[in-house]
Amino acid sequence: MVSSETTHQSPRKQWVVNYTQSDVDTIREQIEQNEALKRRWLLLFLIIAVGALVGAVVLLSTSYALYASSESDKKKLTDENAALKSNAENCQQQLKTATAAGEREAQARTEAQSKLDTLLPAVISSRASDSEIAAFARMVSQLPFSRVEIETKPPDKLFRNWRAQAGEATETYTLVGGFVDGKWVIHSNLVARK
Repeated sequence: MVSSETTHQSPRKQWVVNYTQSDVDTIREQIEQNEALKRRWLLLFLIIAVGALVGAVVLLSTSYALYASSESDKKKLTDENAALKSNAENCQQQLKTATAAGEREAQARTEAQSKLDTLLPAVISSRASDSEIAAFARMVSQLPFSRVEIETKPPDKLFRNWRAQAGEATETYTLVGGFVDGKWVIHSNLVARK
């Protein structure tokens, strides 16, 4: 509390205030309390700021770790995706190649079957020439299981070696006949190629 013993006016009309020692002590205590309170608030603010900074550092490091992990996963997935696309393209090319080969084989089988269907009656009735019988032996050799089933008994003169031209090479086929499961079977084997 401020108390003034005497106040008087100076010649310049200024007021002068005189304080006692207890007033000065009281003012000093109030200032010290205010400063102590400020220091406590500053210390509290500093603790809160350090806590926020530590929290921010933890959050940033966690976020960076998650980011690095997601980038690693993203790169791994991108690499796997590229590998799968490459595999898919390779499989697609292999499928196209296999499909084309299958279509060529099916077409060749169809052509061979139609040739076989035209040659078979002539071969069975003994009207076929030697070159037709050789072509027949070559076709039968290229069939699955290298055999053809017929309903009637083939002529005996059919069962011997036959030579067929395959480009510049000469191939020798052996025709063998038999009766299997109620049907006559003609089997052809390639025995030589020159």
